[in-house]
Amino acid sequence: MSPGELIFHFLNTVVLTALVAFFVLWRYRVGVLAGMGSSSGTSLALPSVPPARTVILSQQVDALAWERQARRRIALAISGSVAIPALALAVLQLHVSDLPLTPAHVLLIGGSLLVAAVPMVAVSLALNFRQAVLLALALLLAGAVLGTVVSMLQRPFLGRTPSLDQLLNFFTFFQFAAVWLPLPMTLILLTGLSRIRGVAPITFAGLLIFGLAPLAGSRLTAWLATDTEGSRLLLDIGLNGAFLMLALPTALLAWWRLKHLAEAYAAKRFSDAQLLARTWWLMFCATMALELINARPSHTPLVLAGTVGAYALFPWLNGRFLTLTRQHGHHPPRRTLLLLRVFGFTARTEQLFDRIGARWRLFGPVTMIAAPDVMARTIDPGDFLRFASGRLASSFVTSQAGLDAGLSGMDQTHDPDGRYRVNEFCCRDDTWRATVVELMDRADVVLMDLRKLTRERGGCEFELRQLAHRLPAGRVVLVIDQDTDTQLIHAAMPHLPVMITLKNGNPAETEALFAALLRAAELQAAG
Repeated sequence: MSPGELIFHFLNTVVLTALVAFFVLWRYRVGVLAGMGSSSGTSLALPSVPPARTVILSQQVDALAWERQARRRIALAISGSVAIPALALAVLQLHVSDLPLTPAHVLLIGGSLLVAAVPMVAVSLALNFRQAVLLALALLLAGAVLGTVVSMLQRPFLGRTPSLDQLLNFFTFFQFAAVWLPLPMTLILLTGLSRIRGVAPITFAGLLIFGLAPLAGSRLTAWLATDTEGSRLLLDIGLNGAFLMLALPTALLAWWRLKHLAEAYAAKRFSDAQLLARTWWLMFCATMALELINARPSHTPLVLAGTVGAYALFPWLNGRFLTLTRQHGHHPPRRTLLLLRVFGFTARTEQLFDRIGARWRLFGPVTMIAAPDVMARTIDPGDFLRFASGRLASSFVTSQAGLDAGLSGMDQTHDPDGRYRVNEFCCRDDTWRATVVELMDRADVVLMDLRKLTRERGGCEFELRQLAHRLPAGRVVLVIDQDTDTQLIHAAMPHLPVMITLKNGNPAETEALFAALLRAAELQAAG
């Protein structure tokens, strides 16, 4: 099998991953939306109003300062877990390409490969596109400067005098980056689209394995056609027979792989961000391997060994470094955020979740009622497997026993990277009220997006009245805009909670909103 065939197969798999991921999400949304509009046949009774809670201040921790430090540590941990195998890949590339193995050359190549950490950091820390681009530019500039300085410092050890022409190594760094980065970064960006990255890793894992069936089938067919007996067998089973013979075993292998990933995720062996990072690093190492093999076929065994080693090193380093980040500083008390919103505004809700909900996951779990408006951000390997196996209906709350089981099974512990998970509840038309009330009783702080709220939104009015009965006003933060019916809020909640106006959702507004949520979370129930 030629390197060109492998490259073609790999690129096809990535493109198919993006297409299939969009299709999966569309079908998943359709299934959830249909379930939300149906009835379970039994309306669940609302739980009684819990006793009034005395509100006191919890142990004081500067949450914003802690968050800044935690984000820096996570960024450094991810960068470190990429930097070490990237330097190993740089050594491999230099050896295969017959280039000098000097510190400067290693840094010039390895430093450019460090850009692979940028999308991983962006997903883990909920950075927007502009912040990610600035981080990538900063890393490239730092790598170019460091590589240039090292090239000048190593001159005396080589018996030569540093010269000004070495400043051109600054531009040489970007030449290396231009050679090695475009293909893997394009693949990473393609599968990192915010609408599909929740299902991209597990889709890629399945397609990569199943896609081997036609590839291996074509090679088996060509091999059988080389002699008389093989040709006769091909005529008996048909030209596509080899593919059909391999399709079922590879499909079973692909399904086993998907199930394994879902089980490992449920066991908290990695987070959603870590799974995505591993997928991206696999793409990075695979493209490096295929390009080097295509350029130097004689070095194929060495290239395969080196790139497999670099890939295997990444998850181990990633887990170790992220574990170390949790051993520094005093963590604020865990706080559960309940996210409520006016349904029907997908782009707006996704933006709010990206800027607030995803960021909150450093402080505690997020709970919500599932709906299509934020599904692309919250779907996980377990959801994917239930959908793929036709068991999506099992995710819905249809009885009191099912609700109790879901509540008792809520994920309250952090992942290996220190981030908490999102607990979604898929509800029928006659079970969502009891479910959301139960979530209110378990929430430490509630964020409710009421932009464009009108009297036709009866569900929001019900939630507002329940919040007024069950939580102190200081533990509820409402997001409003110029189109919000504030009279409805006043009527439903006599003791007004904190209200934040978002006009255009700029960073200053979202920062003020997040700070208000942290202040509300400082109020802890006593007794």
